[in-house]
Amino acid sequence: MSRTSLRRELVVPITVLVISVSAAIAWVSMKAGTDAVYTLTQRVLTDMVNRINISTEKHLDGALTALESVAPSPSRVPAAQSFSTDMRGLEEKFWAASGLFMDVNNYVYFGGKDGRFVGVYRISRNEVQLFWREPEWDHREVYRVAGVGDRSVQIRQDQFDPRKRPWYQQAMNSEAPVWSKIYNNFSFHYPTITLAKSVYQKNHEFAGVVATDVTLKELSSFLGKLEISKNSVAYIVDADGYIVATSGKELPERVVNGLPERMRAMDMKTRLISDTFRQIGHHQANKDATYALELDIGTVDVAVSPLGQKQGLNWQTIVAVPRADFMSSINQGFFQSVVIAIACIIFALTIGLAIVERVIRDVRKLTSAAEKFGNGEPMPKLDIRRTDEIGILAQTFTEMENKLRFDKLTQVANRESLFAQINHLQQMAEENPDVEIGYTLLFVDLDRFKQVNDNYGHDAGDKVLVIIAARLRAAIRDTDEVARYGGDEFVLLIKDTRHAIDIDHMVDKISAVVEEPIALENAVVDVGASIGWASFPEDGDDYMRLIKIADSRMYNRKRDRKSQKIQLV
Repeated sequence: MSRTSLRRELVVPITVLVISVSAAIAWVSMKAGTDAVYTLTQRVLTDMVNRINISTEKHLDGALTALESVAPSPSRVPAAQSFSTDMRGLEEKFWAASGLFMDVNNYVYFGGKDGRFVGVYRISRNEVQLFWREPEWDHREVYRVAGVGDRSVQIRQDQFDPRKRPWYQQAMNSEAPVWSKIYNNFSFHYPTITLAKSVYQKNHEFAGVVATDVTLKELSSFLGKLEISKNSVAYIVDADGYIVATSGKELPERVVNGLPERMRAMDMKTRLISDTFRQIGHHQANKDATYALELDIGTVDVAVSPLGQKQGLNWQTIVAVPRADFMSSINQGFFQSVVIAIACIIFALTIGLAIVERVIRDVRKLTSAAEKFGNGEPMPKLDIRRTDEIGILAQTFTEMENKLRFDKLTQVANRESLFAQINHLQQMAEENPDVEIGYTLLFVDLDRFKQVNDNYGHDAGDKVLVIIAARLRAAIRDTDEVARYGGDEFVLLIKDTRHAIDIDHMVDKISAVVEEPIALENAVVDVGASIGWASFPEDGDDYMRLIKIADSRMYNRKRDRKSQKIQLV
């Protein structure tokens, strides 16, 4: 055998082996990374859709609450009530109702069957307009008012009969509240929807219609603040396919012949909206669904959820994310693996395998972390110290977890993260009945915190919350958790407390840490801490019950502290 042939027999098989192994490892890495990204994308899509639905339904529920405060439904009151058409009495009620949710529905009004009309419109906290039409008038008067009964500044008069308005005619034939089509507000040209409800006097005699307007501008503002990915889009459509709100910069309306006209989703210039809705918009799903669509820009993951059904609307929330937003790092990693394979041929098979093994190990960490994250379990510390694409992906995972699980102000866990960790502990207890698993919840409520906000401003209050959170974090073990439950309330999750622990000592320690003076820029303040506790499983096996018990004990402690101060005085 010639020297050349021997070299060929040695080099070719080794080269083919190295290339084959490296190609296989690159493919496995690519698939593992793709699976991890897909799992995380589905979780992010679902969470975003839920956040949008909760916020939107809160706006819609505000309109229902405003009408219920003026004209309660018979099912919500002890006995049947007749609606009073006294205009001055309604004026006073509308002042209260229009101030309940000023950001979304600040205009509440009534049109009577005899043509009377009264409405209170809170443009801002300092500017309120009153609309007034007596039954015998042929016009309506509009006043700028400072309180109930004020008629000092008349702005204008106009020809107006509520009985001829669409909201009146639509509601007078229905005993249930009805929503109008979306339209542009006459005064400010904001997309608006009206909720109207017929009201009755004694013997079920029709009295007129009460109504309130819901401004949809805040929905687009909320969607625009969502951080999903670089090229993603979130939007809401009504039953006719018209855009209700969108996170994009393109306005959901256009001007035709000088008049604003609402845009259909499939007519939007934003391709991610028009293309996704063209494929899934007509399905009108009655439950949450996800799709992987192949569009001109590549694969797009889409989540669709029904919205507003319990409020009587048939809307849809749609979130679309190009998969390339999450896959760019994975694709770069694939090409890097090819380079590594060539380097392995030049330098050595063992070095190449070591490098690829390192890649796989970190990708497996990412995959495992994504699966745990998708199941609601605490995501383990990745400990991936790299500056390449996989390191960037690991950093992206951590940043996404921080956005979804940590309180933005205090950087401790948020409520959802706390619940997920407790669920994980209880699941472990159910799956391992022979292992003693226990935990204690400490409910911490700050005393005198409102005085800090009132005296020094909310920036000072935020600084106090950040300092208190850091103190609580330092007062417990690394294995325990601090969560901001809401406002000035914190919950501490103390793990591994199946056996008896000195709760009172722990409470006193935490109280002493919290109540140390806090130096602000221009003052030194101190806040108190009322703490209640509950332990699993001694006080119950349901974490919501445990939180209620801890909350109740906290209030008892707060009451006792106040009683002691009074006695000392």
